[in-house]
Amino acid sequence: MDKITFFLEGPGRQRRLVTLLATESRNIAKGSSDGRRVATMGLSDVCFHTMIDEHGNIAKQIDFDGYRFKFRDSNLPWDLMIA
Repeated sequence: MDKITFFLEGPGRQRRLVTLLATESRNIAKGSSDGRRVATMGLSDVCFHTMIDEHGNIAKQIDFDGYRFKFRDSNLPWDLMIA
């Protein structure tokens, strides 16, 4: 099997090659929202990932599912793509 590659795709469809920098597990309070979904009793612990691109820009996960990220210098969400 080949190596898995991660990209973050931005609002202009540009892609940045990223690698996983860190993962942390957080307890999500019932009723919290990530803008797409509301935490229920079945959703309590969520792993949040931090990615880094080849230029050292850091992106943090902003959703409960692990597919949307934001870079520190941007207010726009980027989508995780796996190749």
